[in-house]
Amino acid sequence: MADIDNIDNVDPETISPKEFARLIKDASPAQLDAVLDDPLRRAAVLDAVFNRMAGQFRPDSAPSRDSAIHWRITGGPNGDDVYETWITGAHGSSTPECSTSKEPSHDPRVTLAMSADQFLALVSGNSSPAMMLITGKVKLDGDIAFAANLTKIFDMPTA
Repeated sequence: MADIDNIDNVDPETISPKEFARLIKDASPAQLDAVLDDPLRRAAVLDAVFNRMAGQFRPDSAPSRDSAIHWRITGGPNGDDVYETWITGAHGSSTPECSTSKEPSHDPRVTLAMSADQFLALVSGNSSPAMMLITGKVKLDGDIAFAANLTKIFDMPTA
């Protein structure tokens, strides 16, 4: 079993989404802060999450039109991190696809802003997106209805 204190030794290509969810769930706030306050470790964790996002994508639940999600992960040692998830809608017989980039290149349908620890709680299935919005832990700008369906568009792991 992986341990958050040894995140540098965790291979993001081999850790399962379920194991990642458990790792985040079992980490204390101090442990998460220690990882997320270090620029190299923070980048490695965020990059690993976004690199795996396409594998968690459910094409059958994709939106009917091309859509960009901008993720603003706040409070980093070098400022905010911004990633883009680009989802192509079904066009004719083409299957919807999902890709991610650290260089946003599309106008966002929705932008979600939150701290890194809240982002990890969200993508690991350890927090309720609705409660995060209600309590102000996540800020949303754009298409609220689209944002409400993100948990259907991606397979959310559980610990």
